Amino acid sequence: MVQFSKVVGSLFLGVGVFSLLISSQCPMQILEWSLWFSYSFGISFSILLDCSSFLFISTVMMISGSVMVYCSWYMSDEVYYNRFVLLVLLFVGSMVFLITIPNLVCVLIGWDGLGITSFLLVIYYQNNKSLGAGMVTALVNRIGDVLLLFIIGSMMSEGGWLLYENSLVVENLYLPIVLVVGAITKSAQMPFSAWLPAAMAAPTPVSSLVHSSTLVTAGVYLLLRCSSVLEESGLAMNLLKSLSLVTLVMAGSAALVEIDLKKVIALSTLSQLSMMLFSLSLGLTSVCFFHLVAHASFKALLFLCAGVVIHSNFKTQDIRCLGKSWSVLPVSMAFLTVANMSLCGVPFLSGFYSKDMIIELSFMVGDNVGVYMLEILGTLFTSWYSLRLMLNLMFGLNKGISRVSFGEENVTLKMAYFSLAVMSVGVGWVVSQVVVSLSNSVHLFLFDKSLAMGFIPLAGLVYWFSLNQQESVFWKKEALWFLSSMWNLKSMTTQLPSKFLVLYSDVVLVSLEKGWLEKVGPQGAVVVLKSASKLAQTYQQYQFLRMALASGLILASGAMLSALI
Repeated sequence: MVQFSKVVGSLFLGVGVFSLLISSQCPMQILEWSLWFSYSFGISFSILLDCSSFLFISTVMMISGSVMVYCSWYMSDEVYYNRFVLLVLLFVGSMVFLITIPNLVCVLIGWDGLGITSFLLVIYYQNNKSLGAGMVTALVNRIGDVLLLFIIGSMMSEGGWLLYENSLVVENLYLPIVLVVGAITKSAQMPFSAWLPAAMAAPTPVSSLVHSSTLVTAGVYLLLRCSSVLEESGLAMNLLKSLSLVTLVMAGSAALVEIDLKKVIALSTLSQLSMMLFSLSLGLTSVCFFHLVAHASFKALLFLCAGVVIHSNFKTQDIRCLGKSWSVLPVSMAFLTVANMSLCGVPFLSGFYSKDMIIELSFMVGDNVGVYMLEILGTLFTSWYSLRLMLNLMFGLNKGISRVSFGEENVTLKMAYFSLAVMSVGVGWVVSQVVVSLSNSVHLFLFDKSLAMGFIPLAGLVYWFSLNQQESVFWKKEALWFLSSMWNLKSMTTQLPSKFLVLYSDVVLVSLEKGWLEKVGPQGAVVVLKSASKLAQTYQQYQFLRMALASGLILASGAMLSALI
């Protein structure tokens, strides 16, 4: 089965390259098959093929191929390896369905498929932590599923479920708001952000898929396809802008103090998703999709490199215990540096083309100063926590007792790294040339460009200050706890509801399960049936006595008549 995963990975890579080559030459086509038809509306299965769908399928396939090759090394000692590979294939297939289906009823195949398979993959290790994380992930994603079903019900009178048509907003003014709230549950924006770091309980290859091009990008992709609907509602656009900016700052500040390696990368994913949705709220649809594709490549590479570091140090994820990795894992650290630099937007890597364009074009929109301050602050946080991560892994002190479990990095790892590294370096330039709407952009002056280079020494200064001024007012324990808990979001969305339910469970037990539910339910039914049976028995006795008396009188009358005759 290990060889099978390598074959599947190679096949995925080939499909991804083929989709990339034909993406610029494919005109928009919708293939539709009627499944059921009535006088008022019908249900059909549709497939949408255009430049965006082929480009995104190419990204998903190339990342999935690299991850499958990576799994042949990372999960080789797994007992249930066949089950794991099957779940990953179902996960990727659900995302492909979501990308290519424009019909809102049929898109539930991919939408619910992602939710179910993500739950099964998060609880894969079958312990209490994984189960808790899987339940949080599943329940939050069910909110989006319910809202999607609500949209389907509200469109019953439209004669179809093609949500990409902006004419539907004329009759359903609330539809864009419901669509935004339903989509951000998948993309983990405020106040649904707590499930994203919790989903790190899944195996690292799954985390690479979830946080690069599949589950968390499903909501962004749905909003991208429905951008014409969103633009008809100013309230929906303002709501999306506000939530994305708050999430951007919150995720960046939490990543500055997080010590779990995988959670730091998860929070960086959350901040980049906020950048995509912020650009979408400004009407920059092409730029949002550009950053979606560019981010997927270097984030998958970043997770794979982090997985090697964790796997090589006996599953240790504390970045304070993973120092001096440069000397023992040179290839992984080199590729991690490339991915991190692309995340920071260093010229001329993939992240530079998309993030630079978002910042440039957002300044040309003419919004208020507060919006731009939050955007720049979130971008600064990205540089700071990326530099902190690299310094800890490469040059930090190894305070743990763990040792690297092997002497030389496997050839399989280098094969998995190579395709993602090529994408991290070149996909920004390639996509900017393929997509016509991205060929021209607004460019700032050289002085304005050079100001971005000042972020790096500023990030180093802040990092030095955080190490040497631990007792200062800013770095108190309360402030660190506030930031690490994602602004109390974890306790408010996960711990507080469960605590409330546990405290009042006895009240619920006495008043509901042993109270009026019993009276209305089984006990009440017993009382009613007992009364009815007693009444029926009494009535039957009365009727029996009446019939016996009548029968006696008839017999006596008959006897008397016989005697007289």
